Amino acid sequence: MTAWIGKIAVVTGASRGAGRGIAYELGQAGATVYVTGRSTQNGTTDNRPETIEETAAGVTARGGIGISVRCDHTDPDDVARLFQQIHDQHGRIDLLVNSVFGGSEASLPSGQGKRFWERPPEHWDAMMVAGPKAYLLTTRAAVPLLEQSPAALIVNLTSFSPNQAAGNLYYDLAMQSINRTTFVMGQELRESHIAVIALCPGFMRTERVVDAGFSSDATETTAYVGRAVVALAQDPDILQRTSQALFVSDLARDYGFTDQDGTQPASFHLSDEHSTSAPIVRRKD
Repeated sequence: MTAWIGKIAVVTGASRGAGRGIAYELGQAGATVYVTGRSTQNGTTDNRPETIEETAAGVTARGGIGISVRCDHTDPDDVARLFQQIHDQHGRIDLLVNSVFGGSEASLPSGQGKRFWERPPEHWDAMMVAGPKAYLLTTRAAVPLLEQSPAALIVNLTSFSPNQAAGNLYYDLAMQSINRTTFVMGQELRESHIAVIALCPGFMRTERVVDAGFSSDATETTAYVGRAVVALAQDPDILQRTSQALFVSDLARDYGFTDQDGTQPASFHLSDEHSTSAPIVRRKD
């Protein structure tokens, strides 16, 4: 599949997890993918082995062009340098995927329990800054380049379960902030023909999930969310979906794609057991 040859995509937080899965699927479609994050060959984050260079090489191996750029998306100067580089090299962006999240670092204090008054304020700072704020800083800087595309798309990775709390107030607020940000961005960018979607994957078999021993509980691979992004990016009527928060599982039925094993895993619903580990599920940097 080479439907996206010549298209320019940016996937943030793509050293591992959903970001990596999305970047790989875009590479399979032939896109040029800027792979960003803080984990590089010269220094990874949180003692993890994965790097943006490794992801970029995987994009190229799949038929696309992978370009790794070290970027802390909570740092406005880093973000500005990233988009200046893209401006100088390509002059536009067709797709931006916001996939950074700061709630899973091993360095964060664990707190005394799962209720909000038992969790330290560092959890709020990590999730809200390397989450909604990073999404906003990145999108704000990307808009002038997205406007140069005839039909651009922004995908904000999120997590939500209707009528359920996430089991962690700070995490729940961060995800709902992303969903609301998506709604308003979509309204404001519609006239520029830029669609904005919040995309909710299920319990993904990420590197962290595997290492934590939850592999058998995970419902899907990171390729599943990647295929959802590719399907959205290829939809000529994507503006009809702008401002919406969508489940990967619903899009699989709408667009007819599957996970790597040929199945279409259903939407993930939080249980008491999984809600306490939601940051592990969502971690993508």
